[in-house]
Amino acid sequence: MTENGIMRKRNTYLIFTLCVLGIVACTSRADRAAKYNDSIIVRQRTVINSFENMDSVFRDTSASKESVDFHYADLQRQVKLSILALDSIGPFQQDPSLQLAAKNLFRTYETIVDKDYKSLKSIKLLTAEQISQEIADSSLSIQSRVHLVSTQAQEKFLTTQMEFGKKFNLEFE
Repeated sequence: MTENGIMRKRNTYLIFTLCVLGIVACTSRADRAAKYNDSIIVRQRTVINSFENMDSVFRDTSASKESVDFHYADLQRQVKLSILALDSIGPFQQDPSLQLAAKNLFRTYETIVDKDYKSLKSIKLLTAEQISQEIADSSLSIQSRVHLVSTQAQEKFLTTQMEFGKKFNLEFE
């Protein structure tokens, strides 16, 4: 075999090896991006479960003050833990977009809990005789605002999440 043939063969192997390494690196990066996204989603699901538990207590006509206080404290704790978790994971490969979007979402949750759910909790703890039409209307208004604000925050997060997915070759189910 000539020296040219040997060089061509080496170059072919080198190109093949680089292509394989490139594919493996992309797959690995996509896997890491998926795990990063999943870690955020796990935190979000935990917070959503706490919201659902609190909402169940709000609907429960026989819920005790202790139960209301417990579920409210748990909801506050889960939101704060989620924000701290986002701080600890940091940005993904120097790209903070998903982390910041999740942080904005969780900060919205925090505001909802600290303001709106605190008001709903106070209303829940009133006796039936203390609830006027004005208080009932206020409760409905708060619930509507919570729904609107949380939906908007979720949509912003989902938009950023989809952009993150495109950037790192992720497909969402």
